[in-house]
Amino acid sequence: MAACIILAGGAGTRMPGDKAFMEVNGRRVIDVQLEALDGAFEEFLVIGNRERMDRLRVFERRGVRVLEETVRGSGPLGGIASGLELSGAAENFVLACDIPFVRRDAVLFVMEQLAGFQVAVPETPDGLEPLHAAYRSDCLDAAREGITAGNLKVTDFYAGLRVTRVPWEAMLEFDPAGRLMLNINRPDDIRAAAGSWSSPEERS
Repeated sequence: MAACIILAGGAGTRMPGDKAFMEVNGRRVIDVQLEALDGAFEEFLVIGNRERMDRLRVFERRGVRVLEETVRGSGPLGGIASGLELSGAAENFVLACDIPFVRRDAVLFVMEQLAGFQVAVPETPDGLEPLHAAYRSDCLDAAREGITAGNLKVTDFYAGLRVTRVPWEAMLEFDPAGRLMLNINRPDDIRAAAGSWSSPEERS
């Protein structure tokens, strides 16, 4: 069994409003992600903080489990740990809620690379992308140890785990423009994304 975990708990300090509900060309990014990945996983989870729970329940209409993070105040690493704890799946794809150009074929390719490893993470020109990556459930203890130690940098908890880095060149096969892991962090990013937007059907 495999699950997709969408992290919707970030503060979004560089983005006005609630990042979990941001839109590109009038469509919520999380809705676009769920549409693009429909049928690719047995289960979808949206993990958020307590303050967002009431609003996030709108995604339950799509058959998604909306769950409060079990690890509070620990940033994306806490979101990953919460997702791994709550999903119950052996294999999980972790996705940030601010990636609008997610591609189903690219996600499934990353999941395939997990065979024989505990983490499969794309390596971009800017470094590893841990919020568009695959994790086995047995990563949970290492994530908890990092949180307990106060080391919240996500990629630091990879030490001691079996990790495979997915080459950027392999990811470009799915999107030569290199947008598939683009993060929306600022209003300017939304405008730039809107200018190059295409529907999930057009990207498939």
